[in-house]
Amino acid sequence: MQHSILLLFLILAGISTLVFTYVYVSSKKVNDTEQGMVNPLRKRFWFLLILFVILGIFASVTIPKSPYYLYENENPFRVVHVAAMQFSFLLSNNAIDPKNPAGDPAIELPVNKLIEFRVTSLDVNHGFGIYDKSNKLIAQTQAMPGYVNRLRWKFTEPGNYTILCLEFCGMAHQSMRSSFTVK
Repeated sequence: MQHSILLLFLILAGISTLVFTYVYVSSKKVNDTEQGMVNPLRKRFWFLLILFVILGIFASVTIPKSPYYLYENENPFRVVHVAAMQFSFLLSNNAIDPKNPAGDPAIELPVNKLIEFRVTSLDVNHGFGIYDKSNKLIAQTQAMPGYVNRLRWKFTEPGNYTILCLEFCGMAHQSMRSSFTVK
C-alpha cells in the first residue's frame, strides 16, 4: 500500500516538475527583440487547472487510505480509555474520572480484534504513540485536555507494546511511558 502511494507521489512530482519547467522556459525572454510569452493568461489558466486536477486526484486517492479512515465501518471489539498526565499514561477498561484518575494495573488485548483507544489529557497536550516490539511506531494520536481522540487499531502480532509521549510536555517527558500486552 505505501509503495503504491509513494509511486503515485513520485509520478505526480515528476509531472509537476515538467509542467513548472515548461512554464518557466516558455515565459523566459531569450533576447531583447522578443516580446515574451504569447497569451500568458491562457497558459496560466491551463497550468492552474491542470495543477488543481492533479492535486484533486492525489487527494482523492490518498486521503481515504489515511489511518483516520481505517476500520471506520467496524465496531470495536474493545475500548481502552487512556488519560495522559505529566508524566504518565493511565490505561483502563472503564472511563477514567478526571477528579480521581486511576488506571488498571495491566491491560491485555486480543490479537486481530479491533481496539479503540479513547485518548485524552488531564493537564497539557501530549502525544500518544504505540510502538511494537522492534520500536517501530505503528499508530499515534494527540492527547489534548477537554477532548477525546479515538484511535482504532488491529494488532496482528502478539507481544508487548510500548506507549511513548510524542510531544514535549515538560522536564520528565522522556520518562513518560506505559505498555500493554497483546495475546
